[in-house]
Amino acid sequence: MSSLEKSLHVSEADLLAALSADIVQLLEAMRVPAYIVDRQRRLRWQNAASIELVGDLRGRLDSSVGLDPKDLARARQAFARKLNGAAHTQLEVTVARRDGTPVRTSVSSVPLKDADGVMIGCFGLVQILGEVEPTAESAPSLSPRERETLTLLAAGLSTVQMAEQMGISKETVRNHVKRVLRSLGARSRIEAVAKGRRAGLI
Repeated sequence: MSSLEKSLHVSEADLLAALSADIVQLLEAMRVPAYIVDRQRRLRWQNAASIELVGDLRGRLDSSVGLDPKDLARARQAFARKLNGAAHTQLEVTVARRDGTPVRTSVSSVPLKDADGVMIGCFGLVQILGEVEPTAESAPSLSPRERETLTLLAAGLSTVQMAEQMGISKETVRNHVKRVLRSLGARSRIEAVAKGRRAGLI
């Protein structure tokens, strides 16, 4: 029998055996984010696509993924359902990319069991549905001068350069920057620019 004929008569068991032998390499090569968490909901493995999406969170608890508190509660309920015997769960959640950008995802996961059938963790695949558009409610209200300040911050201007551009004193610029940071809930100029971009202010 030729190799082509043999390949046409492969059984389902042979295919499954071939899959399980190379599963980790296959998952690493896939561009679909995949992960494994243990029974304590600690991330134990991520493929390259998962690390690219949310960063390397191996060894950290599920709360490190950057889920909204409501979505984190729903994810934990899904995990509990698998502990109680569910063969599969699927839910949509918003996660933060490594750069902080929120993205909507669909997470499909199954329990991983030991030889005695006891769940020891779960395996999940993540489908990226798209970036979350900032809502009008999430965009803080900035005065025209504060918007100008934020725009100049985004352009990388220093306090001195901003004072010259705006025709005001350095101290007034600092006051505008402080108000922008407070309005955006940011601790630094860089964080203010990132939050301003996400809110559609710049």
